[in-house]
Amino acid sequence: MHIEICLNDLQNEFTNIELVTTDPIVTYCETVTEESSQMCMAKSPNKHNRLYMKCLPLGDKMSDMIETGKITPRDDPKVRSKVLVEEFEWDKNDTMKIWSFGPENTGANLLVDATKGVQFMNEIKDSCENAFQWATKEGVMCEESMRGIRFNILDVVLHADAIHRGGGQLI
Repeated sequence: MHIEICLNDLQNEFTNIELVTTDPIVTYCETVTEESSQMCMAKSPNKHNRLYMKCLPLGDKMSDMIETGKITPRDDPKVRSKVLVEEFEWDKNDTMKIWSFGPENTGANLLVDATKGVQFMNEIKDSCENAFQWATKEGVMCEESMRGIRFNILDVVLHADAIHRGGGQLI
């Protein structure tokens, strides 16, 4: 209603020109409302690698803090860790293992390495981040960007030979 009044004033009182208007474009974001009830497993195309993940909501307060720049990927990890532990009751180990924000490295989604004692995680980090960026930008249900989701990598089974766990297999 406010926009209609402003457009009417602009057209009739200030410009005396006919304005052509269209319906507003509304963007939607995909999200989750509660923690996954089951563990999700993804196999690589060569069937030699498996990633096990769960998702849970970040909450509106944390999503808003990320979007307004109060929590960013460029923050000192120790300062960010303190905020996440005190305000959002995160596990301290998880706060130090945030791999990426997404989409576009600034969005309100987090990829967290929650694995314990898994080898070769540093070798697959870039591939996982690329897949995360792609998935959070495109969405899984209706190809809209995602918002307010924490993706926890809980376990990984990787092939011992590095050639079988490359980016082409993991992304």
